Amino acid sequence: MEPKVLLAYFEYLALAEQARKSKDYERSFSNLEFAHILGQQDVLCHLQVHLQMLWLALCTADWREIAGQSYRLFLMPFGHLFNRLPLGNTGRSNVSAFKPMPVPKKLREILTTIGKK
Repeated sequence: MEPKVLLAYFEYLALAEQARKSKDYERSFSNLEFAHILGQQDVLCHLQVHLQMLWLALCTADWREIAGQSYRLFLMPFGHLFNRLPLGNTGRSNVSAFKPMPVPKKLREILTTIGKK
């Protein structure tokens, strides 16, 4: 992964952790979604962000999200193996794991500097 993307990925993970610790769970999930979009092409980053989403779902006792993250953790290796990762997908259980989504503008600016759209 390009250093600029990796740096932004870890910044969003740190912001998500900070928000989780202050019990601002929506902001935490939002930052994890951004980290997911940036990191989903790297198998370890992708795994890490889904584990963080699962942890946050457990912290909030959101059973739908727990089930959705468990499902995504199961599917994730196959997505990488068969190169079937939907660009822009937020990684949350409220959207299909297979649905490409528009990349938010501030993330698109980071990704287009390395030739991804």
